Amino acid sequence: MKNEFYDLEIKHLADFQEKSTYEACRLTGIDFTSTLIKHSKFIDCTFEECNLSNCSLVEASFQGVHFDNCKMLGLHFENANPFGFACSFHECQMKHVSFYQMNLQNCQFDKCDLEGADFTEVKAKAISFFGSNLRDVIFDRTDLRAVNFIESKNLQLDPQTNQIEKAKFQAAQLEGLLLKYQLDILY
Repeated sequence: MKNEFYDLEIKHLADFQEKSTYEACRLTGIDFTSTLIKHSKFIDCTFEECNLSNCSLVEASFQGVHFDNCKMLGLHFENANPFGFACSFHECQMKHVSFYQMNLQNCQFDKCDLEGADFTEVKAKAISFFGSNLRDVIFDRTDLRAVNFIESKNLQLDPQTNQIEKAKFQAAQLEGLLLKYQLDILY
């Protein structure tokens, strides 16, 4: 049976219950490393300075969730419940996370470290990667129309295999769109 929690501040892993619903809760400083979060539901919640690395997200639901300064290494968000998926990530360590084939149109990535993340076949129209590290990020058949790449670092993507119309880039980032052509670009 699922428990429901509303407007709580949770600071200890012992206070977390899998397969429960959390609404308007604040989860602070919890080390969830390798914890089963599957079948849990988070609505309008905030995770602050939590470590969610290698957690199982099978059918977990994230609706209107904010992640601030969290460590989230190796997560497979594509295993989460896609219904109403909407998250904002601020200054999070998100190395090697996967969003394979997800709809991220209600998401933002602000100053995150996304090194090695997988955005293959993702719908990401009009989202923001403002100030994020995009080293070795996989963009393949990804809808990046009107995406904000301003101040992001280490951007590399192929404009022929991704939709990038009206995406926002800075002049220094254009080299990352031309790498496959092996051009000598002089400044």
